Amino acid sequence: MTSFTRPPLDFVVIKEDWCRYDLSDNSILKVKVVLTKVYKNQGQLMCEIHPFRVILTNEKGDPDSKTYSTKDLKASIKDNIQFTTVIEDWNECVVDDGTTIKIRPVVSKITRTSKFDPKGFPRYICEIRGDMKMMSPIDE
Repeated sequence: MTSFTRPPLDFVVIKEDWCRYDLSDNSILKVKVVLTKVYKNQGQLMCEIHPFRVILTNEKGDPDSKTYSTKDLKASIKDNIQFTTVIEDWNECVVDDGTTIKIRPVVSKITRTSKFDPKGFPRYICEIRGDMKMMSPIDE
């Protein structure tokens, strides 16, 4: 059994904004990487982060309530979308032990499929990972 510090570590969000990217099809991509869990495993600080994305567009097609697999969506890619970074800033949290955690999204690729969601908006595939920095109170 793995040993974890008890009680669990809590954290306070200092800054958590959306990053913005203008897309070549005149849409807007907004991304936020959220810290969801912090814990220590054998003395090492571990984190879980999750990206959230929203695409704002005025384009509409025929609504489609079908759930598509990733494979199906990749097979239906019709455009590689270029993007320009408008705002890409670090979000910041402070852990109970004083450690500062900074996270931001890194968008590497955006594609648009020929599929539409149940409200008729185009479906996109976005490759996004999180970039993270940890600074212990001693480092600052």
